[in-house]
Amino acid sequence: MSLKTEKLLIASLSILLLVSCSALSENETSASEVFDDADRPEFIKDTAGDFYLCKPWNYDKPTNANRKYPLFVYLHGGGGSGLPSSLPCFTNDNDKKTYPCFVYVPHAPGRWDNTLLIQQIEHLKTSYRIDRNRIYLMGYSMGGSGSYALVNRYYDHNGHLFAGIVRMAGQSQTTVRNAIADKTSIWYHLGLSDAPRRIQVAEDAYKFLKEYPGNSTARETSKPFPNQNHPGITLTLTKNNIEIVKFTRYEPPVGHNISHIPLTDPYLLKWLFDQSLEKR
Repeated sequence: MSLKTEKLLIASLSILLLVSCSALSENETSASEVFDDADRPEFIKDTAGDFYLCKPWNYDKPTNANRKYPLFVYLHGGGGSGLPSSLPCFTNDNDKKTYPCFVYVPHAPGRWDNTLLIQQIEHLKTSYRIDRNRIYLMGYSMGGSGSYALVNRYYDHNGHLFAGIVRMAGQSQTTVRNAIADKTSIWYHLGLSDAPRRIQVAEDAYKFLKEYPGNSTARETSKPFPNQNHPGITLTLTKNNIEIVKFTRYEPPVGHNISHIPLTDPYLLKWLFDQSLEKR
């Protein structure tokens, strides 16, 4: 190989490397990213709005100045405090490093005020570098019912769509708008020793999604839940190689108190943060 040919080869490889690096999603975490203790994000309370917010780790670093981040919304259950300590995830460094994102934790003393939630989320969307294709919602019990109530109301308000929903229990709300069923991936969790009404609501919610015309080509599969201490079965509807709907039923004696059980499966957060409106 001549010296000239070798130089051309090196130059070509360099260009390919640059292209490959630039092709990485602006939302991806680089394997070389350093998460210093000094930059560890903390939950800050907005007293006026009665919510907590945690920024992504390294959000303010100059190297991330053009990077957009997902927004994770958590709606607690009835009687819940809305404190970060009640979160089933993002209370540890590993989650914050693996899935850098904004974590928004509102508080409801009795029932969720969807008008207020929408106002606060809209404010966050305009105030920070949030990837609007990757906004996620998780709700337990009152927050489980509230998750569907919020997504429907939000869509009616301005066409807003969440990329993914993790719903745990809930005793009302079994359907979502057609546009939501078309674009939003949903994972429902239910303890089979829960109250009959909640079991029926969950079954009806899954039936709605399974029989939704837009999901007619989806393939249904089943798989055991991986935590042997909480055995159960997960049904999955897959369409165009995307797991668009998942429904996990936990066997008795698991009942209503399931807020932390789904997160014992490390795949849950991976599945959630893989969802993007751009993929649907």
